[in-house]
Amino acid sequence: MLSDPRVPARGGKGNQVTRRDKRPRKGGDAADPRPAGGRWRLRNWRLGTKLFAVLLIPALAVIALVGLRISSDLRDAQQLAEFATRGRVDSTVAEAVHELQRERDLTVRFVAQNRQGDTAELTAQRNRVDQAIGTFERTLADSKPRLDAKAADSLQQTDDRLRVLGGLRFSAEHSAFPADAVLRSYSELISGLLDISDSAAADVSDPELARLRLAGNALARIKDQMSVKRAVLGEALAVGTLDRDRTRALLGAEAELAAARNDYRTFATPDQQRMFDDTVIGLVVDIGNDMVESALTRTENNQNLSGLDPNQWDTSATHTVNLTHQVQQALLVQLQERTDALAAQARTAALWDGGVVLGVLLVAGVLSVVIARSLLRPLRILRRTALEVAEHRLPAAVQNLLTDPEPAPENLRKRLAVAPVPVFTREEVGQVARAFDAVHGEAVRLAGEQAMLRENVNAMFVNLSQRSQDLVERQLSVLDRMEADEQDPDTLAGLFELDHLATRMRRNSENLLVLSGHDSAREDAGAVSADEIVGAALSEVEHYQRIELGPAPQIAVRGEAVNDLVHVVSELLENATRYSGDETVTVSSAETHDGDWQIEIVDHGAGMPQAEIDRTNVRLAHPPDVDVEVSRRMGLFVVATLATRHHIDVKLSAGAESGLVATVLVPSALIAELPPMPAPPPPAEPAAQPEPELLAPLAPLTPPEP
Repeated sequence: MLSDPRVPARGGKGNQVTRRDKRPRKGGDAADPRPAGGRWRLRNWRLGTKLFAVLLIPALAVIALVGLRISSDLRDAQQLAEFATRGRVDSTVAEAVHELQRERDLTVRFVAQNRQGDTAELTAQRNRVDQAIGTFERTLADSKPRLDAKAADSLQQTDDRLRVLGGLRFSAEHSAFPADAVLRSYSELISGLLDISDSAAADVSDPELARLRLAGNALARIKDQMSVKRAVLGEALAVGTLDRDRTRALLGAEAELAAARNDYRTFATPDQQRMFDDTVIGLVVDIGNDMVESALTRTENNQNLSGLDPNQWDTSATHTVNLTHQVQQALLVQLQERTDALAAQARTAALWDGGVVLGVLLVAGVLSVVIARSLLRPLRILRRTALEVAEHRLPAAVQNLLTDPEPAPENLRKRLAVAPVPVFTREEVGQVARAFDAVHGEAVRLAGEQAMLRENVNAMFVNLSQRSQDLVERQLSVLDRMEADEQDPDTLAGLFELDHLATRMRRNSENLLVLSGHDSAREDAGAVSADEIVGAALSEVEHYQRIELGPAPQIAVRGEAVNDLVHVVSELLENATRYSGDETVTVSSAETHDGDWQIEIVDHGAGMPQAEIDRTNVRLAHPPDVDVEVSRRMGLFVVATLATRHHIDVKLSAGAESGLVATVLVPSALIAELPPMPAPPPPAEPAAQPEPELLAPLAPLTPPEP
């Protein structure tokens, strides 16, 4: 019988030596009598985590300090890159201012000539100014994304100031403004542009770069005052006299020029001063200076300027301004090169610092990994070996001992030998490995003793069961003789009941053989039909009267599986009748379209919860190890073992209204053709032939009437 999976088993300790835990193990953790605490407790950290935590704090400190240094270098590199971008924009501004200064001087001369004369040169100059402004605007538009907000706003102010140039040109050409008013308007525009350029020097942190920027600003002022002198004296030569206002303007330009030269000498290096002195020199420059002194002297003596050539003055003054512009361009080039060099140097420093830190961290990380691996690898080997011993080696050793529990002494010594844990260091981990080897060896020895004990117990089961079977077989033979000779119905009914009890005793002995691992299969008598198998199973059930049999398919089962299949079906029928009260148990069977034989046993008892049905189906598909719990539910274990032996599928399911449905699916590999029917006896012989005996393991096909 299945031993009531619907009724909970009574308590008991069971055999803890032979039962193995099938739950998946994680890390081989053993039971700890003390609470482990939370996962964030320091003692629960993994060793690798602890090593990482030890190295993390100094590593973070180093990274933080060097990160500040790299951040400073990158910030300087970014600032210098923006300054270099602004330097390229300032170069276009300087070019536009240079052309605008020439336009101012030509416009002042044109106005001084009563706005008459040839305007071709002025028009050409205005075109050059427009081209320079266009270059500045394009450069500014391209550079704005790489500039900070302050620099972008400053340069945008420059662009906004240049937008008034159109109105200034119109007023100078078509209004009645005098030449000095036009000069002031142009000069205010140019001075505003120079002031915006001067403000950029305040944002420079490098001293050498700041001095170079200030020297360039001073040189721009020098050139502007030279241009103012050109405009003032050009206007005076156009009208033939240097009046008081023009004299004051000329002397003011001379004073501003001297102050700007002093600033240049203050900020410029000796090489830069020498470059200016060697460039702004020559006969043409001297002629221009002489003409200024001559004009001032004549004005002081109340003489006119008729002896001075306006064209010569324009040529010499323009030549001097252009030479100064060359020096200015050279300074701008130096400024750009210095800015680019400092930006590259800052980027290189940041990369170098980052590379050094990264290298140090990599070296430290490699060393840490090497040291950590030297600690963790032996521990992993020890853990893996421990799990392998617990899950594979020790069970294999036990199985080996079960196969041959009494080997020769030399073979027993080999079986009890254990492979050492492959950790042979002399430090603490190696010592733990040797201690584990000792534990492993002792466990194998104890397992061997337990395996031999289990084998002895199984042998006792087999001996006792076989003795019981012999007695039961003799008892059945005696009962058969008594049934054949008895004529009284009541006595015959009692004999039939004794026959059933003896048959059940024989099945119980066979259960003990299955429990001990012994193959209880009886002699193979060839293929047996399906109805004979069901009838034989029915004859081994106590309450066979309540079983209703359906028609069996016209098939047979191969002889090697007949007795085990009868045993399986009888256990299921016994269980169904035991727990279905007085209800009828129905047995139906049919051949499936795949050639399998499906048997369904339906009872109408109390049934089982679905969770218990699922657990029982798992046990039926995977027979558990033998322990005390198995002995309490021996029928379940026997059914699972015998069904697994022949690949027969046994499942339980809930009934439609109540009870259970046990389904047995015999695979087509066990199905055979029906054996040929015996030939009918010849009619000439009136004597009845004796009824052919059933196969030894089978009960009568039709249960006897009580």
